[in-house]
Amino acid sequence: MLFAGTSGFSYASWKGKFYPRTLSGAKMLGYYAERLNGLEVNGSFYRTTPEPTLQKWAAQTPPGFRFCMKANRGLTYSAEAFDKVGLARAFTQRIGLLGDRLGPVLLQFPPTRQRNTALLDSLLTALSRPVAAEFRHESWFDDDTYMVLRQHGAAMVVTDEAKWPRAPLVALGPIAYFRLRRGYTPKSLQPWVDQVDSALATHEEVHVYFKHDSASPALARRLVRLAAREPVSR
Repeated sequence: MLFAGTSGFSYASWKGKFYPRTLSGAKMLGYYAERLNGLEVNGSFYRTTPEPTLQKWAAQTPPGFRFCMKANRGLTYSAEAFDKVGLARAFTQRIGLLGDRLGPVLLQFPPTRQRNTALLDSLLTALSRPVAAEFRHESWFDDDTYMVLRQHGAAMVVTDEAKWPRAPLVALGPIAYFRLRRGYTPKSLQPWVDQVDSALATHEEVHVYFKHDSASPALARRLVRLAAREPVSR
């Protein structure tokens, strides 16, 4: 199953480009979910998402839709003494309100955080649900990391961003996860379509999320159509 979308959806600047100019903010998610089946939520990285918001999101989206919540930054960006495990348990309990709309958690490690498989293992255990881990230091691309991810059925995020090292696409479990952070032409998007095709052949779920740009919904829809081998108008 392929889930594709963007990082966030509630952008007034998208009106007249992706959203109709007169569409109210309250109707954005419903409009989005009629056209795309996945959404990466980055706001949860900075603050706890209120319970009523999660319940409203679940009610406004169809059963086949998935929210990929970005884990709170305290899990990976905080000092060593911080209770990361306690926060991970509280975080996963809160987002559980999304029910069957909940996709894998995006767990992002900063570039200053070098490989620490004990920390990774403790966080994956505490989150106790599917996770896609994004590493921004090359030391993580190692067999010891892959072993921990496999034990938990977790994915390693493949990120296309000039500032960060690109993780190899390693078959670790049932999920593959791509974050495509640049602008793409039909020609430059095609290699990613090919990678997604390959991932679909070896994974139960493939998630692909483009950056928060008004052109990104169209890119996500194009990728889905190409991966399904449907005609795509230019």
